[in-house]
Amino acid sequence: MNNTDQIIKMVDELSSELDKNIKEYAIILAAGHGKRLNSEKSKMLHTILGVPTVERVYNACKKGVEEINSVIVVGIKADDVMKYLGKRERTTYAYQEVRNGTGHAVQVALQDMKNAPDDAIVYILPGDMGLIDGETIKQFRTEFINSKTDMIVLTGLYEGKPENNHYGRIIRVKDNGDNVIQIMEHKDILALPDDKPYTVTYKGKEYFYTKEELINNNEYNSGVFAFKYGKLVEMIDKLKSNNVQSEIYLTDLIALYNEKGYTVAASSPEKNYVVMGFNTQEVLKEMNEIALKIYEKN
Repeated sequence: MNNTDQIIKMVDELSSELDKNIKEYAIILAAGHGKRLNSEKSKMLHTILGVPTVERVYNACKKGVEEINSVIVVGIKADDVMKYLGKRERTTYAYQEVRNGTGHAVQVALQDMKNAPDDAIVYILPGDMGLIDGETIKQFRTEFINSKTDMIVLTGLYEGKPENNHYGRIIRVKDNGDNVIQIMEHKDILALPDDKPYTVTYKGKEYFYTKEELINNNEYNSGVFAFKYGKLVEMIDKLKSNNVQSEIYLTDLIALYNEKGYTVAASSPEKNYVVMGFNTQEVLKEMNEIALKIYEKN
């Protein structure tokens, strides 16, 4: 039996049935490796105060939503992640054998959620966001329900130098800051020409953004989203990989939703640190220091 067969066998053995009577789902993206960590251990099993980040994200969803189904997308080091988490109630694993971006990861996860009602809520969270808490998830859920929109993104405010901000930028309508019209990945911004503005059309009107303006924009995509299931399933396969990375970006759904006339909202957490993710040991150390301060305060 090769490694792929072994992982698929583990997926079958450790997955539990999802409760069809529960209309809320969390998709936790735990397929990444984190090459810059210089570690043989799965990125998702790196710890904050001794607890792996994927466990912390999972627990935050459970605390933030009273009853929820969970789909954990695994990829690199999938066996290690599944061995750690084990079999859990209303939790299934989805194996992303070929990692082709966040949009592709969600496509894989949705295979385990067939026949969910159209008005079910699907939350999507990165597995490395180890400081997110139940309070933030609860607030995010409430804002999505109250907004009566089809999609919402949780945003953060980058506090460092713009050139060090590698997150996707939130592009809002200039004369109406409430509407998010696109998220543009950092690498795609860098690929823009210096002497020509970036043009985006929203509701029949063109908006212009200089490359410098986009780089200096400090509002970024945290990677946390909520969707109405029916529209997510309808739109997810329309994603294309025509970008610098040749990957399927989940963030491209915002532009597709707007083109279709569906509504997109944005929400920022009360505590900016909860949207921190990590790609280096230095950032992970910083997250541990923040968590320790919170622990000592409480």
